[in-house]
Amino acid sequence: MMAARENGLVEAALASFEAWREATRMQRRRLIDAWLEQVGAAREDLARLLTEETGKPITLARGEVGRGEATLRATAEAVGCFGEEAVPYDLMAGAEGCRAVLRRFPVGPVLAITPFNFPVNLAIHKLGPALAAGCSVIWKPCPQAPRTSARLWETFDAARRQVEAPAGLLQMAAPDPVAAEELAKDPRLAAVSFTGSERVGRHLEKVLAGRRLLLELGGNGAVVVDAGVDAGAVARQLAPAAVAGAGQSCSKAQRIYVHRDLWPAFAAAFVAAVQTLPVGDPMDPATVVGPLIDEATARRMDAGLDRAVAAGAEVLLRGTRQGALLPPAILAGLPEDDPFQCEEVFSPITVLTPVASFAEGLERAAATRFGLRASAYSRDQRHLRLAESKLRAGGVLLNLPPTFRLDAAPFGGVGASGNGFEGPRWAMEGFTEGRLIVEGPAL
Repeated sequence: MMAARENGLVEAALASFEAWREATRMQRRRLIDAWLEQVGAAREDLARLLTEETGKPITLARGEVGRGEATLRATAEAVGCFGEEAVPYDLMAGAEGCRAVLRRFPVGPVLAITPFNFPVNLAIHKLGPALAAGCSVIWKPCPQAPRTSARLWETFDAARRQVEAPAGLLQMAAPDPVAAEELAKDPRLAAVSFTGSERVGRHLEKVLAGRRLLLELGGNGAVVVDAGVDAGAVARQLAPAAVAGAGQSCSKAQRIYVHRDLWPAFAAAFVAAVQTLPVGDPMDPATVVGPLIDEATARRMDAGLDRAVAAGAEVLLRGTRQGALLPPAILAGLPEDDPFQCEEVFSPITVLTPVASFAEGLERAAATRFGLRASAYSRDQRHLRLAESKLRAGGVLLNLPPTFRLDAAPFGGVGASGNGFEGPRWAMEGFTEGRLIVEGPAL
């Protein structure tokens, strides 16, 4: 049975939705604009809390908050161009004088569940578009960053009060996963939006069969590097994509397949490029690779490295773990069924693999149940067009790292990586339902 607190959250979400669903575009945009202003005022406070709680290097934390502001800015812009599309019904014989529009209406109260690796920006990617679409939201933040989440909610509440939006429009649930599951099961919630692990996402699919469930899950980002490219330039671009923020990104460069003609030069350049990235104190503005989210995770990944080495992996780079700080590791010679190849590592571990041809690299890169992000580097336009068709992923990056992201653009995965797209304009589709309105001439 649902606890009284969770039931109260749902009842408040229902009440605020009834008040907010009829809000005009101007009212919704004013709310998002006000929230953007409040986040900007709290920028440094949010970044420092984020670093203190998750260990994300302070420079990256500041970048994340800045990205959150960009996401809100894109959300505000999306309000003005979303929700109504003209349909040329009078193209059909017998429909002369008909007028038709496809209108989108908010689905109702939403439960948003967000992860620890981007506790500000990924939260905004759900909360902003849901509110802009006319929904109320119950937010279950990650347990690892409670002060960061509370501070972000405070910025919203200040904005809500500023524009006199309904109370209860955005509520924070306890970060307890058991309570969150009970909330998700409540049929009064119209949609559940989850970003996190594949394991939890698949569990939610079973628990919420038939319900509207939006999933952003994991990945094991592959990169294919063709002969003829500048090995040093590509290596320098991929190094931070593989290890920045301790590699705790679902779109990180994890598996890199390199044409054998480029292999010696690229392997050496990639190791050198990774070694130039400062590792250590996350409060040092120079640091690029800080600690993992906790020591238990660092121990588990370090043990995984021991396992891989015992199985015959070649170590190109490895350091000594210190508590939760695991220095970047680069391996070679791993089979495709090794966990570091076929699962998500979510750590600063990268696997390099030589291949006989660009086509072989694409084939091996695509042989995964994940499909979030993939990259290909080549100077041959035919090869790049081939990569577009062969790399089955929600985002295919050409001559760019898989982490390259514009927050206003669509972002999502296929297969084990989830469904649909986020990015404000596209996320709003997930929080609304379409209704074709057709009007004939008066009789």
